[in-house]
Amino acid sequence: MIKYSIYFFLLISIILPACKDNPGKVPPNPFDEYKDSVVNGGQNPLPPLDPKSFAGMHQNIFKPTCANSGCHDGTFEPDFRTIESSYNTLVLRAVIKNNPQNSFQYRVKPGDPAASVLWERLNTDIDGQSGIMPLVVDPGSDWDTKKSQYLNDIRDWIQNGAKDMFGNSPVSGNLQPSMRGIIGFPAGNTTSPLDRDAGTGAILVPPGSASFDLWFSFADDNASPQDLQNNTVKFSASQNDFSGSPSQSLQIVSPVNQTGYFGDIVPYTHKVTVNMSAFANGSTIFARAYVKDPLLSNVTEIPAEGSAGYIKQYFSFKKQ
Repeated sequence: MIKYSIYFFLLISIILPACKDNPGKVPPNPFDEYKDSVVNGGQNPLPPLDPKSFAGMHQNIFKPTCANSGCHDGTFEPDFRTIESSYNTLVLRAVIKNNPQNSFQYRVKPGDPAASVLWERLNTDIDGQSGIMPLVVDPGSDWDTKKSQYLNDIRDWIQNGAKDMFGNSPVSGNLQPSMRGIIGFPAGNTTSPLDRDAGTGAILVPPGSASFDLWFSFADDNASPQDLQNNTVKFSASQNDFSGSPSQSLQIVSPVNQTGYFGDIVPYTHKVTVNMSAFANGSTIFARAYVKDPLLSNVTEIPAEGSAGYIKQYFSFKKQ
C-alpha cells in the first residue's frame, strides 16, 4: 500500500505543474507545422498550371464552374467533367443552340473568339431567353470574383489557336490523340508505381535499377487506344531537342488502371522497358511519344514542341 501511495504522489507531482503552467490551454499539436512536399503519395505532383492553357482553364473554370449537377456534367454537351471530354466537345464541334441569325458554326473556332459560340454565350443572352453562361455558380467556384480574368484567359486561348493541353492544334472534323498520363513501374511490376520528384514531377528510378517499365495512357475522340498507329517513343537528355534520338516501339498490352495526370484513374495500354545502362547517374531523361489516329494522315507528338515546360517535365524520369 505504501508503494502504491508513493507512485500516486509522484504522478500527481508531475501532472500538476504542467496544468498550472498552461491553465485552460490546449497543448500544441506537433503535426500542425508538418508540410508534406509530395502530392498523392508521391505519384503525381502537379506544378502550377498556366491559366491560359486548356489544362489551366479546365482546372480553374470549366470543372468547378460548369460541370455542376444537371448542367455540363455529362447530361448534355459540352461535357466538362474531364479535360478530354471538355476539349473534344468544344473545339470545332457543331453548335446545338444558335442565335436567331444562325451566326455560329462551332462552339469554339480556333483563332476567332467572335465566331465561337462559347465566347458569345459567356457574354450575351444569344436569344433573349437562354441567359448568360454560367447560369448557376456553385459554392466551390470563384467565377464571380475572377470573372474578368477568366474571360480574358478563354478569349486569349481561342485567339491563340485553341490548342489542347499538350500544345497541339486541332484538326477539323477529328481531333488528334491526347495523353492521359505516363507512369513508371519496376520491371515486370504493375501494382507499385515509382515515386515522382516533388519539385519537378520526374519519375524517380531507384538506384541500381537495370531497367524499368514506362507506361502510357492515350485517348482519342474516334479511335480506341489499342487501335492507334505508329506507337513509338523517343528519349533525350534535352527537354526540347529530340532530333538525333532513335525511335523505340511501344508495346500494346492489356490495360492497367492507375492514376492519370489529373488524379483520375485511367487505363494505361502502351509500355516500353527502358534500359537504364544508357543513362548517367543523376541525369534527367525526357520522353516523347508518337501515335497516329487511323483517320488522320499526320503523326501526333506528345508532348509537342509547343507544350508547356511543366508538361515536358511530367514526361521525364531521373536516374538516381
